[in-house]
Amino acid sequence: MKRITAALTAFAAAFSMLPMLPVETANAYDAEFERLLTTEHFPESYKPALRELHEKHPAWVFKSIETGLEWHDVLDNQTILGKSLVHTSSPDSWKSMKKGAYDFETGTWYGLDGDKWVQASDETVAYNLDPRNFLDDDNVFMFERLSYDPDVHKADGVTAIVKGTFMAGDYTCPDTGEVKNYTETFMEAAQISGVSPYHLATSVRLEQGVNGSPQSLGTAKGFENYFNFLDIQAYATATLTAGQQGARWAMRTDERYLLPWTNQYRAIVGGAIYIAQGYISKGQDTYYLEKFDVIDGGDGYYNHQYMTCVTGAASLASMIRRAYSDEVYEQAHEFRIPIYNNMPEKACPEPGVTVSDNALLASLTLPGYSYSPNFSPYVTEYKLEVDSSVDKLTVWAKAADANAKAVGYGTWKLQYGENKVEVVVTAESGEKRTYTVTVTRPEPKAVKGDVNNDGIVDVVDALTILNYSAGKQSLSSDAVKAGDIDGNGYADVIDALTILSYVSGKTKTL
Repeated sequence: MKRITAALTAFAAAFSMLPMLPVETANAYDAEFERLLTTEHFPESYKPALRELHEKHPAWVFKSIETGLEWHDVLDNQTILGKSLVHTSSPDSWKSMKKGAYDFETGTWYGLDGDKWVQASDETVAYNLDPRNFLDDDNVFMFERLSYDPDVHKADGVTAIVKGTFMAGDYTCPDTGEVKNYTETFMEAAQISGVSPYHLATSVRLEQGVNGSPQSLGTAKGFENYFNFLDIQAYATATLTAGQQGARWAMRTDERYLLPWTNQYRAIVGGAIYIAQGYISKGQDTYYLEKFDVIDGGDGYYNHQYMTCVTGAASLASMIRRAYSDEVYEQAHEFRIPIYNNMPEKACPEPGVTVSDNALLASLTLPGYSYSPNFSPYVTEYKLEVDSSVDKLTVWAKAADANAKAVGYGTWKLQYGENKVEVVVTAESGEKRTYTVTVTRPEPKAVKGDVNNDGIVDVVDALTILNYSAGKQSLSSDAVKAGDIDGNGYADVIDALTILSYVSGKTKTL
């Protein structure tokens, strides 16, 4: 015990000798940063993460981009089919079940950019669109400006990015036979275009993969020895793959961008110039803004987007972070972070990775009846009109996913007027989808004398009234109303005799 006490005493003495920042200086320092947060109009939900980043990296500078756009408007535009994609290897909960995104009959997703990229779910888009999810040491680099800074961007960083890929080392230009180096080419492209070489190298690595693609290897079938490293205008068509389309685009002539791209050097440098003029100069000067076009650079919003991969900005940010040396990492980086109007109170959560969001029905059947429109897993509203005599309806329903549950099948009682028959499907993740059939049962039209409602007035109706009067049979209020020929409020023997007289032809009308 004495040894512990002595050790604590020695620690306290040593601690007291350490240089301490005066309290008033520390408070002033924090107050200055708080004034910055206020000046930049960062919402309260942004501030905790920014304070933490500032404490760790005091040289970093945070600027807001006040887009003036409504959050839900932006989300609606970013979830349009084909605009935000995920790889087929992604968890199912990251993929959309929208019409046109998912093939219900085969249980597979449609490839929207080749066969490896499919529509992202709305929840996945919301997560990646929400800047608050990426205010950490690595992901914040999706908000860093992409202009070339020779004091920050070094050849060693580019080499670190391309290490282990097809770009690690030299290449031979197929048209000139020159031998060049990929790292040196990216550095030269940065100097010419003004775009960060880290941005260029990470973009190519993301687009082309570790081993390269036909458009970066010059092997696109029918378009050999044409290159398109940045996948500019590279998209699949009915007759061409994305790689072929990109290589085909590279065949055009435009000396502004060193086109045609008949070798690797021309494609990388020319592509950098294209990116600079097409994106950086229009204000889309961060990875985030290249993915999400929320800056009007003279061409509106949402449509001028460099990548469709919804996680692309985060992937590129991670690569950039790894490219920086520790010394460069702590330098005065500037981050430009978007803000939207009426954002959710809390950051949008990432969809679960182990459960399914499939809340679709495989079938919805009403035996004996045909409703409209025809059933589709993606249509949730239907209509059906039945005869007034139908007082119940059987519903059969089956969920598309074996782990989902459908509630609402079975027998439904019908009242006169509109009836809402609902089947609710709950996915494994808790996601719900409600299918509604509006069933209309009209009020019955009482026809005098037609007590049994079979469409004719005959002896059976008279006998039915006699049995009812004798207490041998019960009648509904509608049947009594039909049998009350004399209008006294009862269906009795006199009414039965009147019907018999009408049936025999002695009475012309009832």
